[in-house]
Formats: sequence, structure tokens, C-alpha cells
Amino acid sequence: MIGRSPLAALRHRALPALLVVTALAGGGALSGCGGQAEEVRQAGAYADRVNRIQQTFEQDLQRLNKTVPLADKRADVDRAVRRLRDSIDGVERQLQGVKPPSVVADAHAALVEAFARWKAPLDEFRRSLRDREPRATLRAKTRFDTETATVEARVNDARRRINEGLRSLAD
Repeated sequence: MIGRSPLAALRHRALPALLVVTALAGGGALSGCGGQAEEVRQAGAYADRVNRIQQTFEQDLQRLNKTVPLADKRADVDRAVRRLRDSIDGVERQLQGVKPPSVVADAHAALVEAFARWKAPLDEFRRSLRDREPRATLRAKTRFDTETATVEARVNDARRRINEGLRSLAD
């Protein structure tokens, strides 16, 4: 048994999903505005796609968090960390494949960057599990926990900026 410390590193709060701005759903008011109506429709499709990506990620985290308490060996924790890394890679890849409306392009890039940030400390944590050095594992876990808080803050900021940009289309 390796103790609770490494296991707790995987117990994340689910990152908040992007909100589909209700004003975008009411595109009927813009129906006579041709290009703007199309831009609003594309923005709604963008928000739906990003929401689906993030909802899938949150479901992956929930499933992973159910298995973490059962992990009692370093190999079990390593598998869980690898699954988290794979999930983060998937989110990053999918978000990179989404073409955001120009009004939120910078915020979307920040969202992708936030997920990419997670990988280095997660990889360090995984290496420390294999090295079997308890102090190194604790240091790596602490760095990962700190980075998780930073990622959450950056995702929240990107989400806020994306929602503000999408709302501006409905104004």
C-alpha cells in the first residue's frame, strides 16, 4: 500500500462546463440579419461542441474517481494517472479540432493551453510513482495539485471570456 497521498491527487472537482448562452438560442430575432444570424448559429454550434467535449471529460473524471479509492498499489495508481493523462490528451486534441468563432479565438486557445499545462506535472507524478521514492512522489503530487488549481482557474477564466464573447454576438 502506498498511502492516501498519491491517490488524493486524482480526486479533482469536475471543471465547469461552458454555458450555452440562452440569447444565442433565440436567433430568431436576428433572422433578418443574414450574416449575423449565421455567426450566431455557428457560435451556438461551437458552444455545443465544446460543452460535449467537456461533459465527456467530466464523465471520465467521475469514472476515474470511483476507481481511485480501490487503488492500493503503485501500479494501480500509475494506471489511474495514465488514464487521466490519456483523457487530458483527448480533451486537448478535440479542443484543437474545434474552430472557434473569431470573437472567442483567443479565449479558446487559452482553454486548450490550460489543459496542455496539466501534462508535465502529471507526467512527473507518474515518474515518481515508478521511482518508488516517497518524498519525490509527495513533491510531485503537491506540484500536480497546485497545477490542478491553476488549470481550474485558467479554464474558468477562458470559460468566462468565451461566454462574454458569445454573448456579445447576441447584443
